[in-house]
Amino acid sequence: MAAQLHASDALTFPPEAVTSVVRLAIAQGALATLHYAWPPGADQPANEAWNDTQRALAVALFGLAEHASPPIRERITGRALGVVRRSGASWCGDGWEDASALLAAARAASGNEAAMCARWAVSATWRAEKGPDIYLDAWLTAANILPRSEAEALVQQAIERALSSVKPGHALARLAAAEWLDQDQALTLFRAALPLPPTSRANALAPLLRVLPNEERVLSVSMSLDAFFVDYEEDAERHDTDACTAALLPYLGLAELSRLLEEASPLPSAVAMRFAELGATERALDVIQQLCGGGIHGARPLLCAAATEGGRSLVQAARKAVAALDPAWVAAKVVREHPAEAIQVLGLDAAVEIAERAGGGGSEAARIMALAALCRAAPEPSRPALATRAVAAYHDDRDTDGLESVVRCAPWMSLADAAKLFSVSLGDAAEQVTLVATLSRWGGVEQLAPLIARIGGDDALAAVADVLPEALRWISRAEAG
Repeated sequence: MAAQLHASDALTFPPEAVTSVVRLAIAQGALATLHYAWPPGADQPANEAWNDTQRALAVALFGLAEHASPPIRERITGRALGVVRRSGASWCGDGWEDASALLAAARAASGNEAAMCARWAVSATWRAEKGPDIYLDAWLTAANILPRSEAEALVQQAIERALSSVKPGHALARLAAAEWLDQDQALTLFRAALPLPPTSRANALAPLLRVLPNEERVLSVSMSLDAFFVDYEEDAERHDTDACTAALLPYLGLAELSRLLEEASPLPSAVAMRFAELGATERALDVIQQLCGGGIHGARPLLCAAATEGGRSLVQAARKAVAALDPAWVAAKVVREHPAEAIQVLGLDAAVEIAERAGGGGSEAARIMALAALCRAAPEPSRPALATRAVAAYHDDRDTDGLESVVRCAPWMSLADAAKLFSVSLGDAAEQVTLVATLSRWGGVEQLAPLIARIGGDDALAAVADVLPEALRWISRAEAG
């Protein structure tokens, strides 16, 4: 079935070449689900094994729509919304997975239908394994879709639950991580944080600094900085110094940085990078050498500091520090985590060499992920060659850990590389290839949608969207016994 996708000299692939592989993967997924639902010794199958198929189908369709042109995107999104409309109210799987899919539907829909999906998403968080409190940011995302009065009540309820938690600062910070957080919501969270004790308040304010209006941000910066100098109380919420340092530093000058370093315990790597940004490279180097430690702990901040406008004098030191890292996969990890900085400071050829060397050092996953990261960060003309390297590294590996990274390079892959990667991954990359996994999990249609778009563009995306609802036939057959 997949042989027609393995032609290395093909200039195009017909949509049928993709849909035939998808149909086969769906059938394999159904068979695996049947084995899972009806283990040896059981008198009859457990039909709940099929329960999440509707949600997985909707997620796969939304994934395809994301990579289509506007007219085809609207058509595929309509199919996904149809699935949600018919079945979303009865989903009963993992609460967070249901909520995520329903929020995607709410964003894609409009009017009353969008509000309905948002309400279902909020309800689904109550079914999450650890309850709704660790997913309260989803409530704020839903609030952006609901009618105003309903939204305000939901935001207030989320804030009250956060404030009543053992760590109110951290809970409010999770709320601030909500997708689509607007300035009005940020101000509401800001006002909720003000009465908290200093460390809790600083934890809550950290993610808000980037979105608050200037007046409130200036006050928040002052209060957040003061939190570093308060005496620690045993029963107080622990100060998240790493997150607070990273959020606060862009608003601090040399005087505040020096005081912070001398009188408190901020995240040294972030402080060093800020010193470099401000042109104080000697201070930056001192912090790295004295506080960050050796190996990757010093090389990583040195690379980032050298990539800033004010830190150019640190380039040679950064190159030397990265070159000294051993084993090879450690240097590749630095390149993967900071690909743009690696290209700027080390040069593209040197960064690629570091990534390739990791494979010889026994870590193909590090090699794959570093090459894929460089592909996405490199200048446009260099990306096709780097995509080829990333795919070759992936095929050299016996595991599938690097699949997600490689798929992100799909827009720059050759047609042959994209087709082969799709055919060997769909239905084979996941450890448990059930029907749900085939549609929406590791190595499933949703994750591989960028490859489908590269292989056949809108025609392939639309054709696969037409085939996917066939997955529902297996549910009917299972229910019929």
